[in-house]
Amino acid sequence: MLKDLLKEQQPIVYRALKNACHEDRISNAYLFSGPEGTLKHEAAILLAQSIFCEEGEDFACEACNTCRRISEGIYGDLVILDGSVKPVSKDDVDAIQEKFSRTSLENTKGKRVYIIEHAETASIAAQNSMLKFLEEPGSGVTAILTTDSAGRLLETIRSRCTVIPFVPLAPEYYYEKAVEAGIEKDDAYLISHVIRSTDSILPFYESSAWESTLGMFREYLNLDGMKREELLIDFEVSWRSKESDSAKAKKTNIVILQAFFDLLAQYARDAIRGGTEGPAWYRQAIAAENRKQEYYAKMLVIANEQKDRVNRFNDLNLVLAQAFYRLEELNHG
Repeated sequence: MLKDLLKEQQPIVYRALKNACHEDRISNAYLFSGPEGTLKHEAAILLAQSIFCEEGEDFACEACNTCRRISEGIYGDLVILDGSVKPVSKDDVDAIQEKFSRTSLENTKGKRVYIIEHAETASIAAQNSMLKFLEEPGSGVTAILTTDSAGRLLETIRSRCTVIPFVPLAPEYYYEKAVEAGIEKDDAYLISHVIRSTDSILPFYESSAWESTLGMFREYLNLDGMKREELLIDFEVSWRSKESDSAKAKKTNIVILQAFFDLLAQYARDAIRGGTEGPAWYRQAIAAENRKQEYYAKMLVIANEQKDRVNRFNDLNLVLAQAFYRLEELNHG
């Protein structure tokens, strides 16, 4: 159940929301902020269920017809916008305000909830409209915003929300889950620094996306007879997704690049501390490193900054080219 998953992986969030539900102190607006894969979506659905459900204690029961329909997104007094599908527009926000200006459709207590996921994708005009709605929400209306990057939202929006921070779990947690899923320990070490969702560990490990990620990473390390200088060309030719659906292909390519930068960042960390875990080829590459720690610290910064630029709104080839240029400057600095 969602509440059990939340209790296990985000105990602080679990207690904060449970107390609010138990004491009937639901805020008018929440901002769930944290990295991708940290159960923000699941918590938003659970909170919406808890607001409407009349069967559960504290949290929703998650089993009644109301809870089921909310999880499926088909409850009349719930609106869900997903900014990862398309950027949230002013018209989208205005449409919610228009709908909620009328009486509730199903809930007899007049409760209504809207969830805006990836709210950071909203245009400035949309954010201003969102701000106005947060300031004058109407009786019984609760807003739940989720974001991977709170800094991209207007400060005035953040200040009008109860901010709930979601933190990534330690890689050791994902390592244990990967081993439990049957992944060899050496491979589990690498995958644990890339995946941020336990449900995704095995599917991603068995996917072509992970194969491409490792291929790119090994090429960057000049392994398998491949040359780092050819990485940009090989990304286009060999590593990127070949799916015919362009939207699905870009989503897969985002996953590949983000995972590549995650591996690069972990490589820098292991080089700094003299790491001795992971596959033999990885350990050998770390052991061969002999640069100053300052070099790896800069590599870590580049990897993290370039990962932040990997999203559906940026040219992925350009992001990779920028990263490669910065890394080559570092290599020859």
